[in-house]
Amino acid sequence: MKTRIAIIGGGASGVLAALHLARRTDPAGLLVIEPRQGLARGVAYSTTEPAHLLNVRAGNMGALADAPEDFVAWLSQRGDGAADGTSFMPRMLWGEYLAARFATSNVPVLHQCVTRLEKRGNSAILHMDDGSRVEAGRTVLAMGHALPVDIPCCDDVVRNSGRYVRAVWDTWPRWPEADAPVVLVGSGLTAIDILLRLRAGGYGGVITMISRHGLLPCAHGPVESVPAPVIPMDTLPTARQYLHHVRLALKDGVSWRAAVDSLRPCSNALWARLSDKERWRFRRHLFHRWHTARHRMAPPVARRIVEEMASGHLIVRRGHVAAVSGDRHGLRVHVRASEGEYHLMADMVMNCTAPDTNFGRVDNPLLHELFALGMAVHGDLGSTFATDVNGALFGHDGQASPWLHAIGPLRAGSLFETTAIPEIRQQAQALSTFLFPT
Repeated sequence: MKTRIAIIGGGASGVLAALHLARRTDPAGLLVIEPRQGLARGVAYSTTEPAHLLNVRAGNMGALADAPEDFVAWLSQRGDGAADGTSFMPRMLWGEYLAARFATSNVPVLHQCVTRLEKRGNSAILHMDDGSRVEAGRTVLAMGHALPVDIPCCDDVVRNSGRYVRAVWDTWPRWPEADAPVVLVGSGLTAIDILLRLRAGGYGGVITMISRHGLLPCAHGPVESVPAPVIPMDTLPTARQYLHHVRLALKDGVSWRAAVDSLRPCSNALWARLSDKERWRFRRHLFHRWHTARHRMAPPVARRIVEEMASGHLIVRRGHVAAVSGDRHGLRVHVRASEGEYHLMADMVMNCTAPDTNFGRVDNPLLHELFALGMAVHGDLGSTFATDVNGALFGHDGQASPWLHAIGPLRAGSLFETTAIPEIRQQAQALSTFLFPT
């Protein structure tokens, strides 16, 4: 089989790439390769839980970069009168929307898993797990997020007990006992989602979230704006100076939400100006604050979390999970914190930490081969891939590949903002314009 462009991955990133490319070239020359039958949903949008809401307002969730309100239009066509541009809709609805848009694109799909990529000049041979091959002129990597890093000292007894869940979006081996304690490692948006899933499934026990800083995501508020980014582009590129300008804006009466939102269009450019040392400093000292302010909960979810904490059914604690041990009766969680060590007993422990971006340890033979053959190098601070402005992967020779590109979370090695739909669709549009200028 031959194709002009192969897109490896049929989640949101891959489908957004396909939709934008199909507007500039014959869709028959594209091929999305995805082992799962359901396309467009990936991890985030395959949920069937109505309480899992989008963290972006519906008016900015259109699939196409030049039509951000297309999602609202689709909802209206369905007769969903509850939707407007300011709503935070269920994520499963957005998954349906993206699948519907892809279904009309006429882009072919191959339900296989790519296990190896063989370079042939300025093209590639993609090897499938069933032994078949696809010859592609260009290849776009769109595999989304990897699993989180496993919890330290989590032995086979714990892993095989059914009480520890690393892949929280997969089918769980069991559910916790009705009133037995549950520990969620992490306190970000994934942990919030898992709490909502547990409650929807009838679990009524106490949930303890543990994270290094013990911070929950902030809540969305009314839409606010400022006329310009609160960090000017000519600011001295240091983490300290960036923070200084944010503080000046807050002192002048700009709300923290408006300050953060003003930086979204230019955050990648500001990040690119920082040296490796300053990026490391930002990650160490400021990232946790930025992350909780930038990646917010929808207001209904935030209200639910306030109620959970007020009732004592949700406890958030600071610390680092150093080990998990146990037997068939339960798990013992060993936590280290600045104020000392402590232990928690749990019926189940669920890993809600961030996806692993160190592709050197991610269990994916295709990724390992790209690095081993010199077709890819790690990006900033050892994260994912190093890519150029068009998403082309840099190889060991320091040159950007003319045929191998990445999109979405796989570009975290070079971009600061690369996981939300508005940013990914912009990447998809830029890639399609680069590959097909006219």
